[in-house]
Amino acid sequence: MTEVPTVDRQLRRREQTRRRLIVAARELISAKGVAGLRIADITDTADVGRGSFYNHFASKEDLVDAVVRETIRDLAAQIVAGADESGDAAVAASAADRRFIRLAYDDVDDARLFVNLAHENIFEDSVGPFALRALEVGVASGRFTIPNLEMALIVLTGSALTLMRLILDGRAPADADVLHAEAMLTMFGVPAEEAHRIARLPL
Repeated sequence: MTEVPTVDRQLRRREQTRRRLIVAARELISAKGVAGLRIADITDTADVGRGSFYNHFASKEDLVDAVVRETIRDLAAQIVAGADESGDAAVAASAADRRFIRLAYDDVDDARLFVNLAHENIFEDSVGPFALRALEVGVASGRFTIPNLEMALIVLTGSALTLMRLILDGRAPADADVLHAEAMLTMFGVPAEEAHRIARLPL
């Protein structure tokens, strides 16, 4: 029986340790935010030595960036990619908006991760490009009338995050995602009756 080379075992253990650190950081960010994140807490939660941390990450900021790359960007990409296949930019934008907000109902940990990174450039850098692309497609297709894309992006992401906080705190109705999508579509120039219908399409 052939023995697995030692180097393979070492690589697997190294990757397992890195994964544990990322998972621990994600849990702590969801609970406390980035400002309250300490390396000692991360290593304690991951049950690894402090020296192991620096074998994988140069700083806390490097670890936070890894959490973002492996969690938030992937999740944002999935939300946008799975939003709509009909070719209607308004339907796609509505579905993506609702799926994002519904994280606060359906996946509390990920929702708290988004909310706790809201005041960091990390959040804007990770989620902003996907939201901006949805707005640009809407404008290019003639579905949206948006005088200033940058301002529209600020309103869209800011109101979505505020609503997610309210949902997490139990202060929003069960259909808050629908109401938000309808309001955004109307603001972007979709006729009110059509915005009402699109926002209520099944996800």
